Amino acid sequence: MDTSKTTPRSIRGRSAAMLAIAIALLVDGYGVFSSRGNTLTAQTGGQLQGMGIVTGTVTAGKPFKAAQVYLRSQDRRRHMLYMVYTSAGAFKAVAVMPGNYELVVKARGLESDPQPVVVKAGTNPALRVAMHDAKDPNAYPTSVDPSEARASNGLLPPRKEITYASYQEIYPPGPGRVVLEKTCMQCHGENFFSMSPRSAQGWKFGLDKMMGRNLAEHDRVSLGEGVLAGNASSFRFGVQDRKDVLEYLTKNFGLDKKPRGVKTDVEMPLDEGALGKAQYIEYYTVAEEKEAAPSRSVAATDSEGAAGGVAGVRIIMQVTLDEQGNRWGVDRGIPSRLVRLDPQSGEQKTWTLPDSRAGVHDLTQDRHGRIWVLEFTRTEDGHVDSSGSGSELSSRLLGFNPKTETWEHVVDLDPDNVIRATRKGPLMGGLVDSQGKIWVHWMLTGAISMYDPATRKVATHLIPTNAATPYGACIDPFDNIWVAEWNGGKLARFDQSTGAWTEFIPPIYPANFRRGPESDAEGNIWVGIWAAAERPGKIARLDQKTGRWQMWDIPHRGAQPYEASIDKDGNVWFPDTSQPDRPMANVRFNPRDGTFTFYPRPQFVADSTRVNHAADGSVHYTARYGAAKDQSGFGVLYPDKDKITTLAPRMLNGAPGYAFTVAAAAKPSR
Repeated sequence: MDTSKTTPRSIRGRSAAMLAIAIALLVDGYGVFSSRGNTLTAQTGGQLQGMGIVTGTVTAGKPFKAAQVYLRSQDRRRHMLYMVYTSAGAFKAVAVMPGNYELVVKARGLESDPQPVVVKAGTNPALRVAMHDAKDPNAYPTSVDPSEARASNGLLPPRKEITYASYQEIYPPGPGRVVLEKTCMQCHGENFFSMSPRSAQGWKFGLDKMMGRNLAEHDRVSLGEGVLAGNASSFRFGVQDRKDVLEYLTKNFGLDKKPRGVKTDVEMPLDEGALGKAQYIEYYTVAEEKEAAPSRSVAATDSEGAAGGVAGVRIIMQVTLDEQGNRWGVDRGIPSRLVRLDPQSGEQKTWTLPDSRAGVHDLTQDRHGRIWVLEFTRTEDGHVDSSGSGSELSSRLLGFNPKTETWEHVVDLDPDNVIRATRKGPLMGGLVDSQGKIWVHWMLTGAISMYDPATRKVATHLIPTNAATPYGACIDPFDNIWVAEWNGGKLARFDQSTGAWTEFIPPIYPANFRRGPESDAEGNIWVGIWAAAERPGKIARLDQKTGRWQMWDIPHRGAQPYEASIDKDGNVWFPDTSQPDRPMANVRFNPRDGTFTFYPRPQFVADSTRVNHAADGSVHYTARYGAAKDQSGFGVLYPDKDKITTLAPRMLNGAPGYAFTVAAAAKPSR
């Protein structure tokens, strides 16, 4: 009997995925399942063949909750960190590769002295660890000193002594604050202005750029240019707004003011019971010894103002999982590279991109196992572009065949010059539709492009909103392409069967979707919306059939959800970007009961774009911006470490990892 027409698609996908995993585990020889008569007995994380279990108890002179236990490998060729949380003072780390480690435990204002630990296969002797007061009584636990956290281009930003105060103290009432709240803080957040004082001329220069003062003389050059271009912008920002905000910024955030941060008045909630079950593993990509890491710089520290890479620092931007369980990522450092990690051994291999200074950002994987890399920026003389601008040379789509280890596709995605701009990049996204076609978007110039590897044909489609800035994209079960319009807070749907665009505007408008959307198995579109001043960050769902929105407040101050994604159980995940006094976290939202579960990362900063999901429920991410020199790489969160059956899981529903199964042919669009 053919049940494919009567069984819901989401259930069929999960059942098929589970069957595929079971078969793969049996035939691939991971030693995860053993046959005993007619039954199969699954091994838990601590029972993985050849791996170790580390347990212990932690004490301190004052109460603590969910302390973070770090096990950092001391073996020269294995750059790894395990992290678990305590529950009622006890901890357990599983699937630990045998070897030499350094153990440190930290909680808010508490830390232990480092101690060496030798991990052997099987259960190791229980440890006892005592924490004492840290130098900073308010310090959050972190595996990397925040002073060593690097900007998005790999440079160390200038050190700042930050003082904290309430929002009302830092931002006194006035017409200028109204403008900041309704416009500027949608993207910059509440700490951007107070953390970086400028002269009156400095603030004027920034406003002139964002209002596009010079756009009559040249094409748009960088991502923020022209975003506030008066009546041509999605933001309502006029001459009086400019006067009010310039006066306000000069008075309250001039060079006579010290850097200040808004004190978090609603803390990130921690569920110690849930955290006690979880485990992180991070694998770091280390720069070669001959490469010299740069010293501190006064370069811009935001991702839009410092997009280029530097030599001596590895910046792993995105991650995907192949059918063997390897992880693939793109490295924004110089030279720009494609990186493969074998998570079972920690071994890595790299391939330099055709243009070694392309400043890559995104990648995806098709159903044949090919890796598709999107160049971010390219310049005539090969210099590193650190302004987040479009390319002097057109950014290209690169197709890598892991079997031959060659770049088989180097594609100009706008050969007919549909975009008609001298600077077209940066290229972002990377989607694969049901026919195997690759879709990307041009962030600076408001367009999407398609490449069909079978026919080698290319097509480019302009987004109808003028000067749209697409930042993040997804595909739904009906082969529609969705993009988030960063500069206006719209979601745009492209029906590739008709070529028609439809834009959806949320009740909160304009809003910052940041990296934007993800489709669930039913075709609902999920996004995160950044907090702006007193308005909390949100998770939002659009029902594309009705156009109705539903929103949930993220339960702490200043949330910045970077990009939504959906796991095998229909939970919505997002990385919540760190603030000066709040750590980075991976967050799970359960739409069935409206609850959020926060999993603080090992590194206080080191943010990410989207997280990807494996069929076993593990959550995969990259530790990119904010990571120290040799602390960027691949990370994985296991929400329940006792369910670990392999360190090499497969992508949910196969490559490229959507929350729904993809049929052999495209389904009719809605």
